Amino acid sequence: MLKYPCIVILPVVLLIYYLCRYFVTNGKRYASIAFVAIFFMSSCSFSFAVFAERTGFTSVQETYSAIVEDSDISLAVVDPVTSENNALLDLEGEAFAAEQEDEEVEIYTLDDLLKSHDHDHEGIDDRETEPAVSREELTFDSSDWRLVLINKQHPIPEDYDFTLAAITSGMRCDERVIEDLLLMTKAAQKDGLHLAIRSPYRTSDRQESNFNNRIKQYMRQGLSYMEAYKVTSQVITVPGCSEHEVGLALDITSDSYLQLLQGFAETAEGKWLEEHSYEYGFILRYPSGKEYITGIEYEPWHFRYVGREAAAVMKEENLCLEEFWDKYL
Repeated sequence: MLKYPCIVILPVVLLIYYLCRYFVTNGKRYASIAFVAIFFMSSCSFSFAVFAERTGFTSVQETYSAIVEDSDISLAVVDPVTSENNALLDLEGEAFAAEQEDEEVEIYTLDDLLKSHDHDHEGIDDRETEPAVSREELTFDSSDWRLVLINKQHPIPEDYDFTLAAITSGMRCDERVIEDLLLMTKAAQKDGLHLAIRSPYRTSDRQESNFNNRIKQYMRQGLSYMEAYKVTSQVITVPGCSEHEVGLALDITSDSYLQLLQGFAETAEGKWLEEHSYEYGFILRYPSGKEYITGIEYEPWHFRYVGREAAAVMKEENLCLEEFWDKYL
């Protein structure tokens, strides 16, 4: 009577026994894998955005922000540095005061830009600054070069194609951006302001060099490599994931405020750009309050070209590019 139940139960018992024995004898291996996975997910600056990708960039932002606000944890806590030569970290969360320590950065004003373009720009100021299509008729295409999404989770597409043209003898960007860039700088000049253009197109090698140099600077302050990498990725985009590498982004300050600091937002030029840049197709790429969506700290000097129609929508609805993709593409 017990013959058949034993035939069924015995293999199950043996299977469970050998499985348990296998995991016990290989426990260290699986414990190591679990530890690495947990450490990776908890420490990487880009892990949150990867988790959130299934439900969109923004759907869990409020919950995550509430957790951060209730926490005593700081993303980058660094002891004050007394040496003036090594005072590279801004403890209030702003970027480095002098990017020139990484490399020589050329800065150009409107006069420099116009000298490099000998064709006639007379009458170009009369171009309409509002989108020609009514809001109801607007449609957006994810294949539009102006709207390409480039960030930590979306590296530059392998098939992305663009042509560089000279803004000046020392600077280049996507040739399709130059006309609106000139219009914007001329409009600012008409209002008595003087914009200074810097860091448009950047080669991948140069982006990698900037990124690695910044890591070394943080490590000299006492951070580990992983800590330095995490903080660096919040102020400099990971190589291969930078809009500078496709000539669509550039840094803009003024001739009287050249530093890449959050204080630029309080200058007349910074306020003018925040208010009017969308009229010429540019957006403030990393706005304040969107850090946990963009993955980059607030940069009031970093502007990205997306075209006039999309820029107008983003300005009106207070959207960053990731939010715009969630909603319209």
